[in-house]
Amino acid sequence: MSILLPLYVYPTTGAWDPLYAAAKLHPDVEFTAVVNPCSGPCISLLPDPVYLNEIPKLKAFGNIRTLGYVATNYTEKGLSQVLAEIDSYANWPKTTNNTKMKVDGIFFDETPSVYEADRYQYLEVASQAVKNGSRFRDRFVVHNPGLIAPSVLNSTTALQNSYINLTDITVVFEEMFDKWLDAATFNALQTSKVKRSKLAIILHTLPDVSKKLLDFVVEQVEETADWLFLTDVKVKDEYYHSFSPMFEQLVESVDSS
Repeated sequence: MSILLPLYVYPTTGAWDPLYAAAKLHPDVEFTAVVNPCSGPCISLLPDPVYLNEIPKLKAFGNIRTLGYVATNYTEKGLSQVLAEIDSYANWPKTTNNTKMKVDGIFFDETPSVYEADRYQYLEVASQAVKNGSRFRDRFVVHNPGLIAPSVLNSTTALQNSYINLTDITVVFEEMFDKWLDAATFNALQTSKVKRSKLAIILHTLPDVSKKLLDFVVEQVEETADWLFLTDVKVKDEYYHSFSPMFEQLVESVDSS
């Protein structure tokens, strides 16, 4: 089991230290960290010097993969703009003259969940821009629609009638912890026909739980997905802008799962 980390924390001195400490202490846990300096790559310029100083430090850890954030606005954003943002990330090493600025793939946020042929073509072109060539080390693609309907996940033709076959990981559920506990949602997710290695679950607004209960939650998420992120941050729009007090225990739970 691995951690898909929305690393939207501004990297002031020491701000990313919880990730570095966790990666060092738990070398068997794989972290896929999404960097997001300007709600995207800062397309007309480079990220500010604080990001330029911190992003290369991620490369010191063999168990941290780095993805660049690109929002598609549910494919309403012009495809040319999406491709330009992908190019910006790809050009970071050359522009900065620093190979450690190379990211390993792209995290596409705000992707559609309901299959439509024209949207598929849009996302296929975007995915190919990451997958083709050597501009991204792992050529890794993640989609985050926020929710994939249980009817899709439980269909024997899920890979044919969705966007899942374009990705390495799809976030099938990003919501408040309480909504994940809903019986219909919980049961449907655990009977998914899609391989767990292709799926991620992100839960925020967790209550203050014991380590034993956190272990149990991680085990239950693992019944659906091999990738997860949990946080007890409860402030809207701030869920991923800080490391929550539970982060260290979350990594411990994943390491022992």
